[in-house]
Parts: sequence; structure tokens; C-alpha cells
Amino acid sequence: MDDNLSEEPVSVQTNVAEQEAAEDQADSFNEDDDNVLSGNRKSTESKSFDDQQGGFDQLEVFRQQWHNELQQQLNPRSRGQSPKENQNETAHAKSNQNSNLENEASAYFMQGMQAEDDGLLTEAIYYYRKALQLVPDIESRIGLMFTKVPRERARQDSESSVELKESEEDLLTQFEKLRVKEKVLCVPEYEQRMVHIASLPVELIIYILQWVVSNDLDLKSLEMFSLVCRGFYTCARDERIWKKACEKVWGVNLGSCKKFGSWRRMMIERPHLLFDGCYISKVTYIRQGEQSMDSFYRPFHLVEYFRYVRFFPDGHVLMLVSPEDPLQSLPKLKLRNSKAQGMLKGVYKLTDHKVACVLKRVKTETMAYRYKRHRQAVNQNELEMTYTVDFDLMPSGRRPNAQLVWCSYAVSSVQKSTGEEIISNFELNKRTFPPLIFSRVKSYSALSNEPLL
Repeated sequence: MDDNLSEEPVSVQTNVAEQEAAEDQADSFNEDDDNVLSGNRKSTESKSFDDQQGGFDQLEVFRQQWHNELQQQLNPRSRGQSPKENQNETAHAKSNQNSNLENEASAYFMQGMQAEDDGLLTEAIYYYRKALQLVPDIESRIGLMFTKVPRERARQDSESSVELKESEEDLLTQFEKLRVKEKVLCVPEYEQRMVHIASLPVELIIYILQWVVSNDLDLKSLEMFSLVCRGFYTCARDERIWKKACEKVWGVNLGSCKKFGSWRRMMIERPHLLFDGCYISKVTYIRQGEQSMDSFYRPFHLVEYFRYVRFFPDGHVLMLVSPEDPLQSLPKLKLRNSKAQGMLKGVYKLTDHKVACVLKRVKTETMAYRYKRHRQAVNQNELEMTYTVDFDLMPSGRRPNAQLVWCSYAVSSVQKSTGEEIISNFELNKRTFPPLIFSRVKSYSALSNEPLL
């Protein structure tokens, strides 16, 4: 009985312990369920928050688009460009591209011209080809560009010519008044130990200026003399000097100076030849050489020669064709009685801007024939050749009367034994007969043989 009593409490204790363990397990299950439920609640809450945030972003984007549309309606300039504006922009871009191409092509073409002038034909062909690849008609465009510039300059010069005349006349009268007030021609800047030129009378200074100009009409030196001072300016504008110079140039065809206002203006504006230098042209061409046995080798020769034409105030003219450069050929044209080999000598006549020349070859005695019959035989078979040349006197850039353009060139050959005459006319083109450009030669006017009378 005691044993039964003792076992009952143990079973009771075990039952209580099992019951507490079951309760604890149930509590833990309840806590897990609560955690799961709370997690689900949190996930659903976060999802709903994200959806709400995305809706706010879409609403903000919609508001921004709506605001931009209102701005565009209020400011029509901020809208997209019209098709016409787009066309204008594309046309402007194309014009800029074309102008850039034309500038690049013109630069290549000018380099080719410079290379051709220097005799570098291979480089010239390379530059010409590059220019034509960019703009096919670049040569005609450059020609138009060079023809427009002289016309604009001529128009500007014609508009300002009247103002220049009035200013020169006013300046001359002012200098003359100052000279009368001061009672001297000029005042020396520094102290002089010897007699100064200001002590000379005006008549003597004008006579000295006639020697400066001389019969060669060195008017360039006269203009340089006028730049010294006011007194020399008035002396260099003396009408007697300029009238004699005009008489020397035009002779009986002088006419009156009323149209020009003064003899000096007549000398400047009326077409006339320049005498203190020489008209020069350069001719360059390529000639094929002799054929060789090698078919891969084809020789070519670059031929270069010069033409020189010098006019004298007394009506004489000299013409020379020579391969020598101007440094060696110009001294041969200094004197009018030059007998250099190949020299042509003759006379000329000036009518307005036309120059007509008749020349003959200068005879040079190369052989002295001992017997008279030998001289007669040579003279009977000799040809008498006469060269007839017509030029057109034109300006060169801003220099008046500085260019001679070929109008006609003919050679008349007469057989002395039979009297038969043969006339040959040359075909003129700018390649073989380019214009002659004037170049001043200081040595021609370095000495004066006689004054201007």
C-alpha cells in the first residue's frame, strides 16, 4: 500500500511536467504564427508603399510634361522649328560648305600658278588637279574674281579724282601764300657752313629741275623732289616744266589742257608711254626633245626667253628678244644707237591709247669681205625685213600706262634681187605673246645729257 502511495505522486509529477512542456510548445507555436503574420503584414505594407511611391513619380512626370506643353503654348519661339527654318539652316550649312571648298580650291589653284611661274611644272599640275577635284570650274571663278577688282578700283578712283584735284589745288595755293609771307623758298633745318640752296633764286632752281627731268622725261625724280619741303613742292608744280614735258610726248597733237585743269593733270590722266624704264614680258613653253632608243624615257625641254621694248621721247623705239635675264639684257637698251645682236630699231606713233611701231633689224658687221664682188653677191641675196607691231596701252593694276597688250604683229620680207615681198602675220595669244609690263630702270635716268627744252 505504501508502494502504491509512493508511485502516485511520481506519476502526478510526470503528468504535470508533460502538460507544462506541451503548453510551452503551444506558446512557441503561437509566437511563430504571430511572427509570420507580422512579417506578412510588413511585406504587404511595404508593397503598398512602393506602389504608392511609383504612382507619385508617374504623377510628377505627367505634371512636368503638362507644364512643358503650357510653356510651349505661351512661348511659340521655344517650339520646334518650322520646315522653312530647317530648310534655311540646311541651305546655310551647304553654302558654308561650298564656300569652304571654293576657298580651298582657290588656294590650291594659286599655288599651282605660283609653281608654274617658278618653272615647277610637276607641282603645278598636282595643285591644279587638286583644285579641279574640289571645284571643277575654279579657273573661271578665279578669272571673274580678278576682273571684278580692277573695275571696283576704277570706280573708286573716278569718284575720288575730283576730290584729289581740289585738294591738290588748295594745297598748292596754301604753300604759295606761305612762301610769299616768309619771303624765302625754304629754311635749312641745320646750320650750314656753305651756301644753302635756299639762297638761289626760284628761276635758277626751275632751270635745275629742267636738267633733272631732262629730255628722257624723268618725271619720277621730279615728284621725289617735291616731297622735300613746301618750297620744293611749289617749284616742282611749275606749269612751264609740265607743259614742256607734254609737248615732248604729244608734239603737234598736244591740244589744250582746259579739259584736265593743268598740264600736270594732263600728263597724269592722258594715255602716254613711260620712258624711264623698259616694258618686259617673259615667255615659257615646253618642247619635246629628241626620241631615244629607250621607250621609257621621253625628254622634254623647258624653253624660256624675254621680250624687251624701250621707247624714247624723240619717237625712237628698241625691241630685243633674248634668252638672257633682264640683268644682262637691260644695259643693251640704254642707248638709242645700240647695235647689240638681235636688236630691232625703229620709230613709233602714239594715237590715244594705240601704239604703232615700225622696226628693222640692226645691221652688225660680222665679216669683213676683202673683195668687192663678194660683198655684191651677199647683198643681192640678202632679205630686207620690216617688222610692224601694234600695241594697246593699258594700266597694270594701279599703275597707269604700265602694260602693253599685243594687237597685231607682222613681218614683211623683201628680196633685194627680185623685189618680191612676202608678208607674214603672227597668230597672237597670251601664251606666246603675253602682255609687256613696265619696269623702271634707275640707270637709264642716272645721267642727264641736256635739259628739258
